[in-house]
Amino acid sequence: MKRSWRNRAVYSVLLPSLAIAAGILGYYSWMTASQFALLGEQTIAQSTLIIVQEKVEQLDAEIIATENRIFSLVDLEDPESFSTTWRRAARENYPSTRAVMLLAEDFSIMTYGTRLSRRDRASFLSAFEDVILQELGLPRLRPGRLKHWHGTVGRRSYLITCKAIRSEGSRYYAIAYHDTQYFRRDIFPTLFESSDGRHVYNVIDEFGRRVFGPNLAQAGDYLVGVRFPTTLYNWRLQVAPEQAPRLEAQGRTRAINEIVLIGTAFLVILLGVGFLLYAASKERRLNEMKSVFIANVSHELKTPLSVIRMFGEMLLTRRVRSDEKKNEYLEIICRESERLSQLIENVLDFSAVERGKRTYDMKTVDLNAVVQRALDAFRYRAEREGTTVKMRADEGLPKVEADEQAIVLAVINLLDNAAKYGEGSPIEVSLTAGKDEAIIKVRDRGKGIPEADLRRVFERFFRGSGHEGARGSGIGLSMVKHIASAHGGVAWAHNHPGGGAVVSIALPARRPERLDGAEAR
Repeated sequence: MKRSWRNRAVYSVLLPSLAIAAGILGYYSWMTASQFALLGEQTIAQSTLIIVQEKVEQLDAEIIATENRIFSLVDLEDPESFSTTWRRAARENYPSTRAVMLLAEDFSIMTYGTRLSRRDRASFLSAFEDVILQELGLPRLRPGRLKHWHGTVGRRSYLITCKAIRSEGSRYYAIAYHDTQYFRRDIFPTLFESSDGRHVYNVIDEFGRRVFGPNLAQAGDYLVGVRFPTTLYNWRLQVAPEQAPRLEAQGRTRAINEIVLIGTAFLVILLGVGFLLYAASKERRLNEMKSVFIANVSHELKTPLSVIRMFGEMLLTRRVRSDEKKNEYLEIICRESERLSQLIENVLDFSAVERGKRTYDMKTVDLNAVVQRALDAFRYRAEREGTTVKMRADEGLPKVEADEQAIVLAVINLLDNAAKYGEGSPIEVSLTAGKDEAIIKVRDRGKGIPEADLRRVFERFFRGSGHEGARGSGIGLSMVKHIASAHGGVAWAHNHPGGGAVVSIALPARRPERLDGAEAR
């Protein structure tokens, strides 16, 4: 009991410890794999980010360079020349600009030039005076510095650039209006679609609406975006590898596969540990049962040998005077010798079965005669112990292919089992014909087999609960099952509704084609 408690305590600590260790190993394996995958994604993202930054900085630089050339046309001694000079060169040199103007310090228009239609011109002037002028914050603008305003008025997008100019104590403001549609229509396709061909670009506005390019929602973690730094700052340039959707799908698949793989490995580890613990526990129980078996067999051998020796010595020393006592002692010696022979035969057969060297001499036998032979061998013991044995056999019982000696041993084991656990009750043996089989049933009228033991009564060394004092080695029914299986049959046990236990053997009937030559004739 103490050892069993200690083993359970060890298992209760060992199994959770191994499970936790396997879980930690699986977690760190998953984390390592995820970090490697993330490192790969970050590497791709970093290389893509460099490309994005180059593009936005390139466009910003081109716009600012254009604005500086435009504002260099301002001549405060002749303000009108600013608009006229710009208009003559605008289409060729400043294609993105649609209007320029020069404002006085009080924000009145000194000169105004445009390439807009009459309708667009009115729309621009209205948006400029009502919204854009206030947004520019011109009084706070430092002279010589460019300021950009990018926003939406109504449904139209505007990019406005202004520059404060100080001259003779007065401030003037040069204004340039860029057509954002021109960037979408002419600049972005040239700048982005003529790239290396390994990336896909798009531009979105401050509301997430696409301004240019395809939808990149499927790019996932491989999508990199950067806002234009100073000019079109409400727009964002996004870039993704051309294979981004496939890489994203592969990443999701890889993550799922890693989780499944690690989970499977974790489960296999747990199952392996559980199996090892189960095997160790089963082996321990088997060793304990073997120890009990050896002790039982030793006791079973010692008892008849002691009796035989004692009564033999009494007969040898001629201390028994009456013939009646001599016959009684001789009967005891014969009985114990028979018991000893049966035990030794069981042990030898069991040993041969364990080593896989048990062979059977199969031939056609009359099962009724074989069972009767077993009953004749057992009858002496039954009469001595006051147990009655009754046999009933169906007519037309089929013949079987069997080893006669093995069947006799199996039936004697069944009778011995019924005598031990039937507590002296009558034993009933019946032979019945089933479908293509012959069935041997041995019933006692004892307490029956506990439900918990019904499935284990045929196990090696197993002895049922509630009969701890009964003699025996625990291999009798195990031999019965092996003999039945070796003959192509089955053995089973159940409790009879009227009380007692019934242990049965079913042996397949001999097939017609197995008739020997004499019977065939």
